[in-house]
Amino acid sequence: MQNDKKSKNFSDLIAGIVVVLLAAFFYWTTLGTKSFMKAGRGRLAPDAVPKAVAIAMFVLGIVIIVKWLIDSARGKVKPVEAIDDSEDCIGLTEEQIKNRHLFQKITMPCTLVLIFLYIVLMPRIGFTIDTFFFLTLQITLLSTDLSVKSWLKSALIALIAALAIFIIFGCAFGLAVPKVSFIDLGLGNLYRAVFG
Repeated sequence: MQNDKKSKNFSDLIAGIVVVLLAAFFYWTTLGTKSFMKAGRGRLAPDAVPKAVAIAMFVLGIVIIVKWLIDSARGKVKPVEAIDDSEDCIGLTEEQIKNRHLFQKITMPCTLVLIFLYIVLMPRIGFTIDTFFFLTLQITLLSTDLSVKSWLKSALIALIAALAIFIIFGCAFGLAVPKVSFIDLGLGNLYRAVFG
C-alpha cells in the first residue's frame, strides 16, 4: 500500500492546477483591456473573447482537478508506469534517442514558459508578431528537430497562421485584437483595399 502511494500518478492533478493558474493569469491580463460594450448593440468588446477563453480554461482546470480527486478517493488513479518507447526508437541513433528523451522532459515546462511570454509580450510587440514568434518556437519544440530546415518550416507555418488569424478575426470579423502593431495596421489597410 505504501508503494502505491509513492507511485501514484499526479500528472492530471498538476495539469489541472496549471490550467487553473494560467486561466486566472490570462483573465487578470484582460482586466486592463478597455471595454466597448456600451458603445453599441451588436458590437463585441475587445475583452470578451479573451475573458470567455480564460473562464472556459478555468472551468476545464477545475473539472480536471475534481475528477482526479474523485478518482483518487475511489482508488482509480493508476500508478505511474515506466514508459517503454523502445519500439518508437528503432532505427534511431543513440544521440537521437537522447534528444527524444530530453524533449519529452522539457516540452511541458517550455510550453508553459512560451505561453507566459506570449501573454506578457503581446501588449509590447503586437498580436501578429507575438503570435508568429510563439508559433515558430512551439512548432519547433513539438517537432523535436532543431535543424535549419525544421526552423524554416516552422517559421513558414507560423507566418501563414499568424497572418491568417489576424486577417480572419481582426479584419473580416472586425474583432479587436489585444494589441495592434505596424504589421497589423498594414494588414488592415491591405484588407480594406482589397475587400473594401
